[in-house]
Amino acid sequence: MTELKEICKVQCGFAFDSKKFTEDDSFSPLIRIRDVKRGFTQTYYTGEFSFEYIVHKGDLLVGMDGEFNIARWNSDDALLNQRVCRIIANNNVNEEYLRFYLKRTLKLIESKTSFVTVKHLSTKQLNGLRINLPCMEDQQRISKQLSTLELMIQKNKKVLELLDELVKARFVEMFGDPIENQKDWEVVKIRDIVTDVRYGTSKPAVEGGRYPYLRMNNLTVDGGLDLSDLKYIDIPDNEIEKCVVRKGDILFNRTNSIDLIGKTAVYNLLDDMVIAGYIIRIRLNNQILPDVFSQYMNLEAMKKVLRGMAKGAVNQANINAQELQSIKVYIPNMELQKQYVEFKEEIDKSRSRIQKSLEASQELFDSLMQEYFG
Repeated sequence: MTELKEICKVQCGFAFDSKKFTEDDSFSPLIRIRDVKRGFTQTYYTGEFSFEYIVHKGDLLVGMDGEFNIARWNSDDALLNQRVCRIIANNNVNEEYLRFYLKRTLKLIESKTSFVTVKHLSTKQLNGLRINLPCMEDQQRISKQLSTLELMIQKNKKVLELLDELVKARFVEMFGDPIENQKDWEVVKIRDIVTDVRYGTSKPAVEGGRYPYLRMNNLTVDGGLDLSDLKYIDIPDNEIEKCVVRKGDILFNRTNSIDLIGKTAVYNLLDDMVIAGYIIRIRLNNQILPDVFSQYMNLEAMKKVLRGMAKGAVNQANINAQELQSIKVYIPNMELQKQYVEFKEEIDKSRSRIQKSLEASQELFDSLMQEYFG
């Protein structure tokens, strides 16, 4: 095992004067912690600087606060700000091997780091990290395997994003913008198209509960369900009908951050589940199909409407059941609605194949990371 400082140079960022930060892109781009993972910046610096703090595309960076991310810089030259470090490997080190090694090591440190407000990683900690460094041939073999899988994962995620965009684009093409209503569909309020609207239960999850328990984090921003972190709950038989969800029900996230408020999904599973109090269950009448309603509510134009009407608290916004039912929705021709659902079902088949490929690649990647780096 070798300490990191023995196999590479760790360069700390400079404490640039924040009073000289600007959003004017005619000045020098500056890399802040939040920019490490996303690979681009929207902050610029108007003052003078030393050339030694210029980061080039492809340089290896580490964020030292919050999430301890490591990534290659993916944009044009920019300035290395404080609490971001650049890692420059020696000639006997494969930098991709080092990136993968540190990716796992830093996440383990992050998970064990106590904090009051924000987690901090010190330069001393970073320099003192112990690295298992095999021969260059093994470093190259390992990094090639992991890079190939990483690229497959990234490509599959991108395809899923494009499929989401395709479904949204097809919806607007068929039915028009939800605000402008260019096709002059009949407009009603949500209360006119529902048969039942109920809040979920406020009871806590329990170990070994009888029913799967859907919470707000189980609803994705694109209108899907993420059951990777599923809790369970016990509900008395005489209360179950108040908070159970069944195939075809609509789930509306009524309380969340202002950016995530109003996540809407169709519950499309066969088995019953129970919803938490931060979710509203909606049952529709026969005027609008669940998939059409859910996509309508998840369009960006409607997200702006929801954000505008949400009541803000310290860290949360809220839309209650009465406010939800006052929202206007257009009612497209039923034959067109059915055509849209058929189109979406075909896309969902492709999505399912890509998702399975993504999960298999991710599982293999995680397994190899564990095998190589512990």
